[in-house]
Amino acid sequence: MRIVYKTHTDYSAKEFGRMNMVLQKKNPKVRKVEYILAAVFALVIIAFLYNKWFVAAGVCAVMAVAVFVFLIPFNLRRVAEKQFDKSRLEGMRSNLTFYMDHYEEVNKLGRVAYKYVQLREIIETDTNFYLMKTNMQGCIVVKANCAPNLIKFLSKIKTQYKL
Repeated sequence: MRIVYKTHTDYSAKEFGRMNMVLQKKNPKVRKVEYILAAVFALVIIAFLYNKWFVAAGVCAVMAVAVFVFLIPFNLRRVAEKQFDKSRLEGMRSNLTFYMDHYEEVNKLGRVAYKYVQLREIIETDTNFYLMKTNMQGCIVVKANCAPNLIKFLSKIKTQYKL
């Protein structure tokens, strides 16, 4: 079969952390926990305002912002990077070859091939594509390493297979 495009990905804790953040934002369990925390903070702030404890309400609002903007993302990224440090992928280069109906990933651990119809989803961000085989397992394609035509090709595959 004719090779359409080639690229590579150098796996690192930073890339893995980025992927994990994108996946966690889509995870309904994480979203549910965030909604519950937001509701608790809102109820506490309302109680403080009702009792005219304006300073306490302000402090609670600042704490809520800190939790959602800094603490939750930091913790999710830290856990992901810790897990990645235990894996054998650190610093490993994966070579990706894209064909019309499937792609292959080759690295020192082995070789795998997936047909595009086997993919669950293709997630596109500003910096990467994530070719998802399951909800939490996928292949990272770094856009900076891709030819412009490969980026168009992956977008076309995403549309064609409704991923």
